[in-house]
Amino acid sequence: MIDARQRRELFWFFAVAFVVLAAGIGLRDPWPADEPRFVLVAKQMWDSGDWLFPHRGHELYADKPPLYFWLLGLAYAVVRDWTWAFLLPSLCAALGTLWLAYDLARRLWSHREGLWAATCTLACVAFVYQAKRAQIDPTVVFFITLGVYGIARHVLLGPAWRWFWVGCFAAGLGVISKGVGFLALLALIPYALMRWRGWNGLADVGRHNALRWSGGALAFFAAIAIWFVPMIVTASTSGDPEHQAYVRELLFKQTATRYTSAWHHTQPVWYFLEVIAGYWLPFSLVLPWWFPR
Repeated sequence: MIDARQRRELFWFFAVAFVVLAAGIGLRDPWPADEPRFVLVAKQMWDSGDWLFPHRGHELYADKPPLYFWLLGLAYAVVRDWTWAFLLPSLCAALGTLWLAYDLARRLWSHREGLWAATCTLACVAFVYQAKRAQIDPTVVFFITLGVYGIARHVLLGPAWRWFWVGCFAAGLGVISKGVGFLALLALIPYALMRWRGWNGLADVGRHNALRWSGGALAFFAAIAIWFVPMIVTASTSGDPEHQAYVRELLFKQTATRYTSAWHHTQPVWYFLEVIAGYWLPFSLVLPWWFPR
């Protein structure tokens, strides 16, 4: 639990975060290249009532799964103005990510460390840059963070099987946001290695829990099934060749081919060094001091 002083500090932190992240909402229209396209897809979903198959104009839009467009539609349902609605999912996702960073660090260490974790996240150039745009990235970052949060609550502070299942479910929601939500589940790899090596920082989650662990896989696929199952059933029974082409494009080109043999966004091996130097500011400036002399 946190005391009154800590609650005040937390309130002021999130007040400042809200001002920073929400500034400009309602004062601009969507900017190219991605924002107008995403808003148009969500608007056509709203106007047509077809929430399973995204469209861009007259064409089916198979580049991205639909969850982000659903969230845009939900924001529009609340405020009834696309100029105000299109940035709300990113704002809510960013604030949620800050809360998860704070709360996990608080539970692992203290309120002070929690505030530092959230402050460092807010101070990162890349975080604020993306949070103030109608991109899918803030939403998928929130789901990945929630996935890691749920897993960490279980394996470091648990046992907390419900949080583990929540984390796996969040990873599944990340998949139907941008496909990469499964990255949260990779946290289980170092956990398995540390448990095998007998690392003493892990929670005792007991043994002979295969059913409970498999519940994580069930939660992960259940989240994906929210959209995938009705979409596949509709595509299989509608007889519409466009729906069948959408399934092929999504499963084989946008998923299998993109992961195994990407045809665009290819970068040299040093690409992430450039990303770290620019988008990790101001923290990239102190990287030289992290290495032993």
